[in-house]
Amino acid sequence: MWDDLSQTLNSLRRAPGFALLTLLTLSCGLGFAIYSAAIYFSFTAGNIPFPAPERLVAVEATSHDERTQGKSVHYLDFLEYARATPSLEGLQVLDTATVTLGGTQQYPQNFQAAYVPAAIWPWLGDAAKPEAGRLLQASDELPGAPPVVVIGADIWQNFLAGSKQVIGSHISINGISTEIVGVVPAALRFPLTQQLWLPFNMPGAGMVRAQAMEMGTAKHVMVLGRLKAGASRSQAQQELDLTAQRLATSFPKSNAKVGAVALPYAKWSMPDTDAIYLGLAGAAVLLLSLVCINTANLLLARANERRQELAVRAALGAPRGRLIQQMLAESLILSLAAALIGLFFSAWALEATQQAVFETSDGRMPFWIRIQMSGAAAAFGLGLTFVTALATGLLPAWRASAVDTAAVLRDGRGAGGLAAGRFSRVLVFLQIMLSSLLLLVSAAQTYSVHQRLNAGTGARTEGVLTAMLRPRQAAYSKDEQARAQLWARVEASLRDSTAGDSGVALALSTSLPGGGMTSTEEVLPEGMAIQDDRYPEAGTYSVNAGFFKALEVPLLAGREFGSHDRADSLHVAVINRNFAEQYWPGLDPQAVLGKRFALSPKKGQTQRDWYTVVGVSGQLVQGTGNDKGMRSHNIYLPINQSVPDQLGIAMVGWADTAANRELLAKAIARADPALALEHVYSAEERQKIAYGGSEVMAALCLILGLMTLALGVSGIYGVTSRAVAQRTQEIGVRRAVGASDAQVLRLLLRQGLWALALGMPLGLLLGWLAVTQMDEVGPTLLLGMLGVGLVISAVVMLATWLPARRAIAMPPNMALHCE
Repeated sequence: MWDDLSQTLNSLRRAPGFALLTLLTLSCGLGFAIYSAAIYFSFTAGNIPFPAPERLVAVEATSHDERTQGKSVHYLDFLEYARATPSLEGLQVLDTATVTLGGTQQYPQNFQAAYVPAAIWPWLGDAAKPEAGRLLQASDELPGAPPVVVIGADIWQNFLAGSKQVIGSHISINGISTEIVGVVPAALRFPLTQQLWLPFNMPGAGMVRAQAMEMGTAKHVMVLGRLKAGASRSQAQQELDLTAQRLATSFPKSNAKVGAVALPYAKWSMPDTDAIYLGLAGAAVLLLSLVCINTANLLLARANERRQELAVRAALGAPRGRLIQQMLAESLILSLAAALIGLFFSAWALEATQQAVFETSDGRMPFWIRIQMSGAAAAFGLGLTFVTALATGLLPAWRASAVDTAAVLRDGRGAGGLAAGRFSRVLVFLQIMLSSLLLLVSAAQTYSVHQRLNAGTGARTEGVLTAMLRPRQAAYSKDEQARAQLWARVEASLRDSTAGDSGVALALSTSLPGGGMTSTEEVLPEGMAIQDDRYPEAGTYSVNAGFFKALEVPLLAGREFGSHDRADSLHVAVINRNFAEQYWPGLDPQAVLGKRFALSPKKGQTQRDWYTVVGVSGQLVQGTGNDKGMRSHNIYLPINQSVPDQLGIAMVGWADTAANRELLAKAIARADPALALEHVYSAEERQKIAYGGSEVMAALCLILGLMTLALGVSGIYGVTSRAVAQRTQEIGVRRAVGASDAQVLRLLLRQGLWALALGMPLGLLLGWLAVTQMDEVGPTLLLGMLGVGLVISAVVMLATWLPARRAIAMPPNMALHCE
């Protein structure tokens, strides 16, 4: 065996060009496959520090058999699930929220909090062992119990300056003085990203199910269970299904389409990532297939060069199995070396991905996820290396070992040209098909993400400092008039801060363009006939006077809001162009002014809120989906007439600097010193965060496209030129009997055209199907298919023409003796 390895290494040293090209080719495929596997294991098998984390089961409600994520289980349904799921040790209910901490010498800050029952702490083991004080107890959940909190060590050290008297001290949480009873390790961010924990209190008494399906209300909770020893998640799922069916029968109005799904803890409140995993796995499989074809072709050419050596060995008595073993050793050594190179670059790529994802996650990534190389991914890569070695080396070794010893020793060539030619044509077909497929998919995804990131929102983004303000104190959450007065104070304080700078403008909105959430409400345009009580929906946003001018959004007709648009005056609205074209088609924007519509029309004819259109704006992208945002029907209302629960702040003309952030915080403190700003970013950074990992996906698609193009060009050229080279003797014969150069060239080009005509349409069709499953199809996809077709066609024609020209330039007598 060692002799075989030594001989193989010496053989590779004598062919450095072959070894280097094969290494680079294999490294691309194996590196991307290992990277994809590491991404999968990072998200599905994270470092969860709890005892037996595989026994933790998250329960989410489903709507129409689709996951709803997070806070979705009705509390009354939870009680039924807890009673009728014997495969679980128990079900615990909890909730999460953002809270505002104050009562210290610095500005208030917002932190992620969880409302948990005391019974859940044992499930967390030593990860929740207090560094000081105690954990929450059952007595803390009793009605009338004094408010208490357990905080993470990060809050203790950074927000409270590591006070030694922290236990027993009080801190303001949403305006309520709360005693700190414990400090837990900073690494604990249970259940997802939370840093402080409050006692869970059951939702209000007299709870009933809604008359229609609803989710995400104060009656809905998050649910976590723990499997009994020996029980499986599928058992728990069956029990939940039976309970959900019984509830659907008993309460059809609220539960007819509601189910429950038992998920691993690592998937709790995470969006469905199966499409990402499948996309990465599909790309890795296709790329590795392309690599295997390239490598197999190189090894076939290599075996062809060694046929005399193999014939001599066979003549000396070497069995066929020994010849195959020696040639497979070459493939295995190259695959192992390529795997090491791929492992290095995939580890580097994972670090870059980790940094890019967490920079844009805005603190939403669960604490246990760390995108890095894992033992499972490395083991997967090792196994894949052996599979790749067999896939690329076995067929060339088998074909080369079936050597016609007498023919090769006699004239140095041997037979089998017809079978080799057929096999080469199959390789050309597969290369063209896979290259067309991968190149189209990667190009389409790169273009799609690039468009989303660079299309803009319709508003100014340069030199804009943004923030979000959510007053969580009970005085504001329960009193609309108090909130209206707060927004008036906030706007006045912000304008005072910019009074000396004419280049600064202020825009306030419940959702800022390009980085906020969409908010929809049912509408009834005046005169529109409604059937089956199914009203259309439109995005509704409360904005301040001067909002459109500040963000440089043009008005197509009418006016903006002013100080005269008060709560007791005529209710008015600005609509966007899409709304006007949808509900008053054919009318000029000027003619739409004065039209009316009602919001929440199901209130009844006498209670409907009618709004008069006083302006029509250009398109402004709300939310994060550019395509969807450009098609949405949006309504803008004055803050005074539609008082919001939260406001986004855009200081147009203020760069994102520490000084400007301080000015913004001081302005808010003047309005109410108990309030805390959150999500303070530049407009560009806000939009980048809103798109999450889109930039990462764009980079991956671009890299995949470049790798595909490089492998496709080299592979198609290598396979095609080898197929032409195998016909060198045939070319010599044809020319010797009188065939012209043009006739020979047409013959060879026709071979490439047949492979192109069969492989490229199939590859483009498969690529089109893949793209339509991942994204909406636009006219640019047709241009992409045309561009990919031209690139692949040019590569095939060049790969056929160049070796054909070399073969034609060779004298017939030399071609007849060509090896």
